[in-house]
This record gives sequence, structure tokens and C-alpha cells, in this order.
Amino acid sequence: MFRNVTIITSFTLLFFTGICTGQKTWWGEYALYAGGGVNDIFRFEELLGAGSVTGTGMWTVGLDLRRLFGDHFSIETGISYAHQHYYTSPAPGIGGEDQPGTFGMLAMPMKARVDFLKWLFADAGVLFALQPGGSHVDNMTGLGVTIGAGFQYNFRSDVFIRLRVYGSQYGLLHLMPEDYPQTLTNSGVTLGVGYRFIHLGKCNCPDDNMPRKRIY
Repeated sequence: MFRNVTIITSFTLLFFTGICTGQKTWWGEYALYAGGGVNDIFRFEELLGAGSVTGTGMWTVGLDLRRLFGDHFSIETGISYAHQHYYTSPAPGIGGEDQPGTFGMLAMPMKARVDFLKWLFADAGVLFALQPGGSHVDNMTGLGVTIGAGFQYNFRSDVFIRLRVYGSQYGLLHLMPEDYPQTLTNSGVTLGVGYRFIHLGKCNCPDDNMPRKRIY
């Protein structure tokens, strides 16, 4: 599991560094967040006579990295972990009890964000998710989508707080194909705290900006 986390984190940082390469000076933000909400595990084509899976909630934590392009547009990536709770029920007519279970989803989103009305924003994008370990549900490693909207207040110290309401769909494209695969949705709210920073390019370094000595 830790090897998978390292791979995803390294790829995220390399991607974010790549989109900033060639920019002499740019603004960015990083934020830590946590939250929770509801989940649903289902198939788009349910199987007759099969058992069912019922989601009972989730919690999530994550780190976001954001690259600003002006006052209203930005791109965002990061890494998140969402812990899923559920229980399985036997097929109708078959004896047995409900069995609780949990599993985690590691995800790396790639989102575009639009800010408007000073403090509000909306974002949407794709996400690559990895389901480590085993569980009683299908492995939903693959591609999904996410969409959200929220409120961000920036203090004069460049610290900010952010509230985001979102929905994510995992397993739209499975990397481990199965017949009639299950998929997962998360809907919830996160609260984050972050910091806005400026990266000065080479042309902004103090040594580069020092006046040249004139020789008379």
C-alpha cells in the first residue's frame, strides 16, 4: 500500500512541477482538508438474484495543489484518501446475515476551477483512483470524475479557509475489467485550510535584479 501511495504522490508532484515549468513567476496554493458524506455502491446493470451492497458513509482527507492563471481560472491536482463503509446482504431467498466491511480509495484528481463573485468557485475534472487491499466489492481502480462548488475566504496573511460541496464517481473505467462491474459514488462536504504562495522565477531573483555597475 505504501508503495502505491509513493507512486501516486511522486506522479502528482511531477505533474504539478511540469505544468509550472517555463513560468517565470506564478502564484499557487496548497491546502489540507478533511470531511465526510454518503456513499453508494452499485452496478449500472443490476444482476437478478444477486446479493446487494449498501453504502453506510465515508470520510476523506487530502492535499490539494493549485496553480493560478489570473483571478478567475486555475488548475488543481493533489492526492486524497476516502475510507468507505458498507455492508453486503445475501440474495433474496438465501439465508444469511448482513456483513459489514470497509475499503479505501486513493485518488489523484485533475481539475479545472473557475472563481466568481469574489469568494465562490466551481470545479470539475477527472480522477485516477486506486483501491488498495481486498474487500467484498469489485476492485474499482480506474478512472472517474468529480465535480464541486464552494466558498473560499482569503485572509490578508495569505492563509485561507475553504468549504467545498462535491460529488465523485469512481470506477467509470475499470483498469481491472469485470462483467457487470460495480461502481462507487461519494457525495459530501470538506473543510480545508491552506496558504497562497508566490514562486519567483529566475528573472525575479534579487541578484538578477541588482543594477549593473557602470564603468566610466
